[in-house]
Amino acid sequence: MTIVRCRGVVVIDTWAELATTLRHLIPQGKPIRVDLSEVEMVDSVGIGAFVSVWASAKKADCDLKFRNPNKRVQDVIEITRLHGLFEGK
Repeated sequence: MTIVRCRGVVVIDTWAELATTLRHLIPQGKPIRVDLSEVEMVDSVGIGAFVSVWASAKKADCDLKFRNPNKRVQDVIEITRLHGLFEGK
């Protein structure tokens, strides 16, 4: 399993770096967990990046899940109803 630790914000100015990093890992075929415990904020572009990368992984039969969102990020997940992208507690 590969664990990717994310820090800071996932917004319009930063999403591409995260997406590129994750897309390079997908062909390896190992499960990927993205730890969001140190992510302070996610905007709509960041949420779009989560969905896009998750869909790419699913298409490649790669198990990719996000985990450990803080309260602020969890609120965005609740609003967008994207629980399926996140690892259960």
